[in-house]
Amino acid sequence: MAKVSTGIVRLSYANIAEPKKSLEGKERYSAQIIIDKSDTKTIKRLEAAIAELKSDPKAIAKMEGKTQFIKLNLRDGDTDAAVADQPETYEGKFFINVNADKQPVCYTRDKVKMDPFDIEEEIYSGVFVQAHIGVFVYNVNGKKGVGFGLNGLRKVKDGPRLGGMTVNANDFDDDLGDDLDEDDII
Repeated sequence: MAKVSTGIVRLSYANIAEPKKSLEGKERYSAQIIIDKSDTKTIKRLEAAIAELKSDPKAIAKMEGKTQFIKLNLRDGDTDAAVADQPETYEGKFFINVNADKQPVCYTRDKVKMDPFDIEEEIYSGVFVQAHIGVFVYNVNGKKGVGFGLNGLRKVKDGPRLGGMTVNANDFDDDLGDDLDEDDII
């Protein structure tokens, strides 16, 4: 397995505070890492990890000598049908999915380790982070390829939340009805 530390990337579909069941029914922590196409440093680091795997005897053996399956599969946000309805998020970007069996270690910008409450509040879909990922080969049930494991995250800065619904105080009107007594008000 090769290890990569990214530049500043954005998280989407972040399940970092709590694991989510995978299609196989296994509880996993996961996220999608969105990489700006201009972030050549991160892309070169990922390419170097692939080159490292292509020369690793264990990785080659796992792939039964078929190194053509050891390639960097960055999904293209400009053409991938899975994100076609979200051009404001994915235009000009690549993305990869990352997973972990254990909760990734999370740090603040100042490299202070976050506690579980902080992770729940601070690591969300839309946040900008630096990610530490493992790049590995897999050969399972006839499927061969390169996967990405999520080892840790360092929050760099907040970003607009992605997905889900947001509500603010102005979304509520002032018509509380006439059925409330003063004793009913909390």
